[in-house]
Amino acid sequence: MSDKDLPLEEKDILKLLNYFRLDEEELDSAGYEVPEWQRERIKKKLKGKIRSIRSWKILRLGSIAAVILLAAVIALETTSPVWARNLPLVNSVLQMFNDKFGYQGDYAAYSQLVDKSVTDQGITVTINEALADDTKITLGYTIKSGVKIEAKDLWLADLFEATKVNGSNLGGGGARGEFIDDFTYVGSSEFDYAPSAFFNKLKVDINVKEILGVTGNWDFAFTVSKDELIKNSTVFNPKVKVDLPDQVLTIDKVVLSPIDTTIFYSGVYKDQDINNRGSHYSWIAFDDQGAELAPKSASQGGIGPFTGSMQFEKTNGLSRYLTVIPYLHSLPKDVKVSLEPKAQKTQVAQVIEIPSESRVLDGKFPLELPQGKLGKLIIRDIANEKGETIIRYTAVGKAPYHQGKALYIKDAAGENVAAKNYDIRRDAAHPEEFTKVFPLLDLSKGYYACTSRFEYEEFLGNCQFTIELK
Repeated sequence: MSDKDLPLEEKDILKLLNYFRLDEEELDSAGYEVPEWQRERIKKKLKGKIRSIRSWKILRLGSIAAVILLAAVIALETTSPVWARNLPLVNSVLQMFNDKFGYQGDYAAYSQLVDKSVTDQGITVTINEALADDTKITLGYTIKSGVKIEAKDLWLADLFEATKVNGSNLGGGGARGEFIDDFTYVGSSEFDYAPSAFFNKLKVDINVKEILGVTGNWDFAFTVSKDELIKNSTVFNPKVKVDLPDQVLTIDKVVLSPIDTTIFYSGVYKDQDINNRGSHYSWIAFDDQGAELAPKSASQGGIGPFTGSMQFEKTNGLSRYLTVIPYLHSLPKDVKVSLEPKAQKTQVAQVIEIPSESRVLDGKFPLELPQGKLGKLIIRDIANEKGETIIRYTAVGKAPYHQGKALYIKDAAGENVAAKNYDIRRDAAHPEEFTKVFPLLDLSKGYYACTSRFEYEEFLGNCQFTIELK
């Protein structure tokens, strides 16, 4: 029996199984690519459910000036992606970045396979997967070029302006990515779109005319369903009032999903003079066990009454309440924000020297690093294992995760040493304990451990509030 003789449903299944690499021996040998929990989960699914799977379902998965960070342009051919309801996506780009940033989201289980490529002018763009909920759409993609890709040529605005959801422009976005080699870039872009109660499927149209500074045509149209992720999310409408020094907020909605925790709010300024609206708040959030939730993104819009959202990693189960401490960024008055000349699309903040503490890494532990009013870091030990240097440390203070992120290593010349992962790893049983991994360091060459004193952050303990989730 040939592929052409198979019903469409079975052909789709075979294609997906081929993409997922579902042979158990292959899974066993791919430990460096697939997390252990994910491999075991797939094996269980294979043993008990693969023969019974007969249906496949399409899954759903700020202003231009607000678009920040590196990103790439996405252009694909028209298709309706397919999602395997009962199998997590192996080698998920979105899950890879989620894991590298230390978040808890289950992207692999809810991402939808796209796996389509378009080549023009020697540049191939592949959309690996897509994911969407009620307010945002996320794309995992790969860019390959015949010539070296320069970081300066990766522009989020190219993709942002070329994309429409349900016929409307996007509201804002952000991205992250990394170079696999000089010619290959893998990224994840997340965009806000105008929500609608009337559409469970998003119609996405992308018409890109320029990638990496090269003119061409990369056009794609596809649909993404929101149903599965929404079905597995829990929504609360607490209507909590929050009184900040210059704003009054209402917490309108909280969504606990398998990939993140999002708090939606609306508000008004106390001072109606637009020239006096300079405050920029961030939030530290804790679940009902006191564990700090890693922040993911934030957005706010409106010059009179405004709306916004704060996004954090997913909670461990259904938290009964969230505790939030706002804090204020109080940068020096001479620090300004300027716009780069490329069509005024990307904001770039002036670089400033943040007051910090540093200690030489001389092999004597524990080693304390003061962090001003917030607390301190305690480096418990440093070990060289399997060709890399692992630093194990504890954050003591008001916001352990926030503090723990502020550990840096500098060499004898004062240059930062890039960590191997984007973020820290937190001990699940002891959320104040962390590890950070660096390339192999020879401590005899004069490395320093550094941290911030957080002098430009004002924690508003008197504005702390609790959101009951019931």
